[in-house]
Amino acid sequence: MLNRKQHLWHWLFPVLIAVILLSGPAAASSRTGKKVITLRFSTFVPPAHPATKLFQGFAREMSTVSQGRVKVEYYGTSSLGEAKEQYEITVEGLADLATTCCAYTGSRFPLALGVQLPLFTDSAEIGAQIIMELIRQGIFAREFADTVYLFPLATTPSRVFSNRKITKVEDFHGLRIFGGESVFIDICRQLGATPITISTPDVYMALQRRTIDAGIAPWTPGIAAWKWQEVARYAIDVPILSGWHCNVVMNKETWQRVPAAVREAWKPLFPKYAMKFAILYDRLDSIMKARCQKYPGCEVIEFPDREKHKLAEMMVPVWQKWVDDNGEEGRKFYRAYIKVMKKLGQKIWVRLPGLYE
Repeated sequence: MLNRKQHLWHWLFPVLIAVILLSGPAAASSRTGKKVITLRFSTFVPPAHPATKLFQGFAREMSTVSQGRVKVEYYGTSSLGEAKEQYEITVEGLADLATTCCAYTGSRFPLALGVQLPLFTDSAEIGAQIIMELIRQGIFAREFADTVYLFPLATTPSRVFSNRKITKVEDFHGLRIFGGESVFIDICRQLGATPITISTPDVYMALQRRTIDAGIAPWTPGIAAWKWQEVARYAIDVPILSGWHCNVVMNKETWQRVPAAVREAWKPLFPKYAMKFAILYDRLDSIMKARCQKYPGCEVIEFPDREKHKLAEMMVPVWQKWVDDNGEEGRKFYRAYIKVMKKLGQKIWVRLPGLYE
């Protein structure tokens, strides 16, 4: 038989345990004054994409350096929104941060699309450094005013996969080339080629049936994803269209909601991951180019420097039109680009009269 005290303790003990278990974390949070903020990080890339591990690593590191104050949850495969919707869902707060590509909504980011100009750069690594410097100078501040720009995801330039041999600029004349960007339409006009707009999955069959002569793509998607080396006799190594300007952006209210100390701890991660992604894309392109060189029936042609100079001269009107269309902001962009390229020791192919110094 239990005495009165034992009976009371027997009844209270499980109640006390339940109270401790249920209130412990909340009490700890209250004592420290810290509340965990959960953020949703949205991307449109599938699990098999080479960049997925980097995106997940970035989310984990954001959580880690916050010292438990912020948890970043990763949502891939367009689970929060399609690729073209990523920027908008960030603005609206459906995602707290997301990966976006300016080309998907080009009319919204005309200045940011300048990084796609022909011969702009020959690698994602240099492209990332240029964009980060332009961001630092506030060149894109107006276009990204409704989000917080974290860092660029610079991609590699597009090469030409063709069924006609191209060893000089004149060989582009008369070609029917897949590519739909507005800049590429201007490029084709200068080269005397015809831009063909069809869906990307249809390009393989169009090259095979010779209803188009060529398509443009970076080495990695062209070889690994779309397998154009199987239906194109030549791959011409010339950055006819430079890399896409993709990025990671954050909702402005979310940014302000995060403690200032955490935001400061995050800032070193942004250039770090910008370069990690760029180096990954360049490495993959190098691997895919080597694979293409070994593929029977597809010859890789290195476009000679003398022909690149001729191409650069032909592209002056393309660059000039883009600069003029963007007014004073376009001129600031070009001048800043020249300074960064010189600082990085990079060759500048397209020199605009009156603006190149």
